[in-house]
Amino acid sequence: MTPIETGESILRYIDHISEAYSANYDRIGELDRQLCDLNHIIEFTPMDIQKGYKYAKQIQDIRRERRALKDGNEMLKPMYEFLQQGASKAFINGFANALNRAKQRERALPARIYTPRSQAFQEGGEVKACENQ
Repeated sequence: MTPIETGESILRYIDHISEAYSANYDRIGELDRQLCDLNHIIEFTPMDIQKGYKYAKQIQDIRRERRALKDGNEMLKPMYEFLQQGASKAFINGFANALNRAKQRERALPARIYTPRSQAFQEGGEVKACENQ
């Protein structure tokens, strides 16, 4: 993996933490609304054993999905909160800028030209022995 690929991966992982936490939070809210609807259906609908089982199973499935999302957010929360701080946002922006500069350098590398620094290599491109003094 190249340094640029590593930098891009770091930024993708940082984005994933923020996106996953927010998506989980939104989905948990939707599941809460579904549970509320199911509770009202149970409250106001006459039902038999089959309907009761069907609603109980729906509640169980929703609560299990909700629990998995909440557990995921419990793990993501410390990282998410850290990434929301001003210093972290400054780091992310600075890192993204540094990555862009590294990409520019990578594109420039194939066109680089070396200029010899010693007199021995400046004349004619041949190696000349240094004269003893």
